[in-house]
Amino acid sequence: MPTVMKFFVIFTFLLLFAPHVEARTIRVYTGTLNINTASAADLTRLPGVGEVIAFRIVKDREQRGKFRDIRRLERIKGISPRIYFGLQSYVATDGPNNLNVYLDLNTVTKPLLLGLPGMSEGEARSILNYRKGRGRLATVEELRKVPGIDDKRYAELREWLTVAR
Repeated sequence: MPTVMKFFVIFTFLLLFAPHVEARTIRVYTGTLNINTASAADLTRLPGVGEVIAFRIVKDREQRGKFRDIRRLERIKGISPRIYFGLQSYVATDGPNNLNVYLDLNTVTKPLLLGLPGMSEGEARSILNYRKGRGRLATVEELRKVPGIDDKRYAELREWLTVAR
């Protein structure tokens, strides 16, 4: 078999059977969530916490009373040391629920964009095409240059998007 043909066969095999690598969307968290007053829906915004774990946190709080220390979260089934380490900076046992989660414009995917309030298919496509043409965006303000994003829409989107450093 000629060398070029061998290369083509190997290359094709790798494309078909190599595991697909997906980029992870970076999320930026600010503020904290009070685990004694947060709803299950609020708790799902924490890194690594889905609906089941959020439900378990609320159920534990109802059965055992308020959390006095965030370390008690480690006893909740499904909260591994890795998950606990990832969320401990964003939870508190008192104070307001002011946790904000922002999606990084440079890594956000189309499905996540479409999950934002009022996001249309055309807006999502326009944002991703702009990013593709420009490479890495330096600031959220660059959204103003995206075709179809006016000042009003920019103001709405900056509540959900950021540029991670």
